[in-house]
Amino acid sequence: MDTMSALGDAIRAGRLGRGMSQVELGREFGISKSAVNQWESGKNVPDQRKLAKLVQLIGLDPKVAVGLAEPMAASEAGDDGPSSLATARMMRIDPSAGRPDVPVWASAQAGDDGAIILTPDPIDYIRRSERMQGVKNPFAFYVVGGSMSPAIEHGDQVVVNPALPVRPGVDCVFIQEQPDGTRVALVKRLLRQTEKAWKVRQYEPKKDFDLPKSKWRIAYVVPEIRRGGL
Repeated sequence: MDTMSALGDAIRAGRLGRGMSQVELGREFGISKSAVNQWESGKNVPDQRKLAKLVQLIGLDPKVAVGLAEPMAASEAGDDGPSSLATARMMRIDPSAGRPDVPVWASAQAGDDGAIILTPDPIDYIRRSERMQGVKNPFAFYVVGGSMSPAIEHGDQVVVNPALPVRPGVDCVFIQEQPDGTRVALVKRLLRQTEKAWKVRQYEPKKDFDLPKSKWRIAYVVPEIRRGGL
């Protein structure tokens, strides 16, 4: 069986497993029933972002999706860097090497500004990529909301290395610890910092603003993004 046929069978099985019709699945992506049928018959292939969403939406096996990364990467890499599944491949995550030991913290939307409530009780564990080998106390969480789209999409997983120094021009996690112990996080692009504030940028809607350090005391670099949690 070729790769496209295997993917089509996996999409069909996942859709049926969720009790969805082709019309219902197509509605999730803004496409027609016919387009979904072309995916399932192996006549067409979802783009990288749709594949990442299928992993989340219908439980599509990431191994099947990542199998398409190399032949599709060259044609779908854009100005924002490699496509989602190509990025997952370049991380060189070997499913047979080591046990998953990076905790994935629970996350939930806290507001329209992209704020996320983080709970450091692991909901899952993931394996380390090459760049995370030897890192002490890394953690990951799912991004909720699209304020950083297209650089970081809703449902993407960010992996944090607490030891890296923050610097301008990189995506960072800014954390506010509230009196009741709740942790609220924002994922934004750091532009610069002053003695009193982080100067940050978001993309949707695009705006630059300040985060006062008196509230947002913690900042971590995001060295790794796993599209759709891959």
